[in-house]
Amino acid sequence: MQYLVEAENIDGLIPMKDVPDYINHIVIPSYEELIKMESEKKICGGLLVGQRSGAFVMEASSPEEMGKMLKAIPFWGMVKWKVTPLQSFQSALEQDGHIAKMLSGQMPES
Repeated sequence: MQYLVEAENIDGLIPMKDVPDYINHIVIPSYEELIKMESEKKICGGLLVGQRSGAFVMEASSPEEMGKMLKAIPFWGMVKWKVTPLQSFQSALEQDGHIAKMLSGQMPES
Protein backbone atom coordinates (compact mmCIF):
# COMPACT_ATOMS: atom_id res chain seq x y z
CA MET A 1 0.00 0.00 0.00
CA GLN A 2 1.16 3.52 -0.68
CA TYR A 3 1.01 6.48 1.70
CA LEU A 4 1.51 10.17 1.07
CA VAL A 5 3.80 11.38 3.86
CA GLU A 6 4.17 15.09 4.56
CA ALA A 7 6.71 16.32 7.10
CA GLU A 8 7.09 19.79 8.58
CA ASN A 9 9.76 20.97 10.99
CA ILE A 10 8.45 21.97 14.42
CA ASP A 11 9.90 25.41 15.14
CA GLY A 12 11.21 26.44 18.52
CA LEU A 13 12.27 23.03 19.84
CA ILE A 14 16.01 23.62 19.47
CA PRO A 15 17.84 26.63 20.95
CA MET A 16 19.94 28.40 18.30
CA LYS A 17 23.18 27.49 20.09
CA ASP A 18 22.31 23.77 19.62
CA VAL A 19 21.39 23.98 15.92
CA PRO A 20 24.84 22.92 14.57
CA ASP A 21 24.79 19.75 16.71
CA TYR A 22 21.17 19.10 15.75
CA ILE A 23 22.05 19.34 12.06
CA ASN A 24 25.10 17.09 12.43
CA HIS A 25 23.54 14.45 14.69
CA ILE A 26 19.86 14.44 13.68
CA VAL A 27 19.21 16.16 10.33
CA ILE A 28 22.11 14.71 8.31
CA PRO A 29 21.53 11.14 9.58
CA SER A 30 17.82 11.59 8.75
CA TYR A 31 18.63 12.59 5.18
CA GLU A 32 20.97 9.59 4.95
CA GLU A 33 18.15 7.28 6.10
CA LEU A 34 15.74 8.84 3.59
CA ILE A 35 18.32 8.42 0.80
CA LYS A 36 18.72 4.77 1.82
CA MET A 37 14.94 4.24 1.74
CA GLU A 38 14.82 5.93 -1.66
CA SER A 39 17.59 3.68 -3.03
CA GLU A 40 15.62 0.66 -1.74
CA LYS A 41 12.54 1.97 -3.63
CA LYS A 42 10.56 2.33 -0.39
CA ILE A 43 10.00 6.06 -0.88
CA CYS A 44 10.00 8.65 -3.65
CA GLY A 45 9.93 12.36 -2.90
CA GLY A 46 11.98 15.24 -1.59
CA LEU A 47 12.10 18.56 0.22
CA LEU A 48 9.84 21.49 -0.60
CA VAL A 49 12.07 24.17 -2.09
CA GLY A 50 12.79 27.04 0.31
CA GLN A 51 10.85 25.45 3.16
CA ARG A 52 11.71 23.28 6.13
CA SER A 53 9.36 20.55 5.05
CA GLY A 54 9.15 17.69 2.62
CA ALA A 55 6.87 15.09 1.12
CA PHE A 56 7.20 11.60 -0.24
CA VAL A 57 5.20 8.56 -1.21
CA MET A 58 6.07 5.56 0.96
CA GLU A 59 5.42 1.93 0.10
CA ALA A 60 4.54 -0.28 3.09
CA SER A 61 2.65 -3.53 3.50
CA SER A 62 0.73 -2.27 6.56
CA PRO A 63 0.23 0.81 8.72
CA GLU A 64 2.42 -0.85 11.36
CA GLU A 65 5.30 -1.27 8.89
CA MET A 66 4.85 2.32 7.75
CA GLY A 67 5.00 3.58 11.34
CA LYS A 68 8.13 1.50 12.00
CA MET A 69 9.83 2.91 8.90
CA LEU A 70 9.00 6.50 9.89
CA LYS A 71 10.32 5.94 13.42
CA ALA A 72 13.64 4.78 11.92
CA ILE A 73 14.22 8.35 10.69
CA PRO A 74 16.28 10.16 13.37
CA PHE A 75 14.24 13.40 13.26
CA TRP A 76 10.99 11.45 13.64
CA GLY A 77 10.15 13.06 17.00
CA MET A 78 11.19 16.55 15.88
CA VAL A 79 8.90 16.71 12.83
CA LYS A 80 5.13 17.02 12.49
CA TRP A 81 3.97 14.18 10.23
CA LYS A 82 0.82 13.93 8.13
CA VAL A 83 0.22 10.47 6.66
CA THR A 84 -2.53 9.79 4.11
CA PRO A 85 -3.26 6.34 2.63
CA LEU A 86 -3.48 6.41 -1.16
CA GLN A 87 -5.92 4.52 -3.37
CA SER A 88 -4.40 3.17 -6.57
CA PHE A 89 -5.56 4.47 -9.95
CA GLN A 90 -6.49 0.88 -10.88
CA SER A 91 -8.74 0.53 -7.84
CA ALA A 92 -10.42 3.89 -8.55
CA LEU A 93 -10.98 2.87 -12.20
CA GLU A 94 -12.66 -0.37 -11.11
CA GLN A 95 -14.84 1.35 -8.51
CA ASP A 96 -15.91 4.21 -10.75
CA GLY A 97 -16.54 1.86 -13.67
CA HIS A 98 -18.78 -0.24 -11.44
CA ILE A 99 -20.67 2.83 -10.23
CA ALA A 100 -21.16 4.07 -13.82
CA LYS A 101 -22.59 0.68 -14.88
CA MET A 102 -24.84 0.57 -11.84
CA LEU A 103 -26.15 4.08 -12.39
CA SER A 104 -26.69 3.62 -16.11
CA GLY A 105 -28.80 0.54 -15.41
CA GLN A 106 -30.97 2.53 -13.00
CA MET A 107 -31.46 5.53 -15.27
CA PRO A 108 -34.70 5.53 -17.34
CA GLU A 109 -34.14 5.30 -21.08
CA SER A 110 -35.09 8.44 -22.97
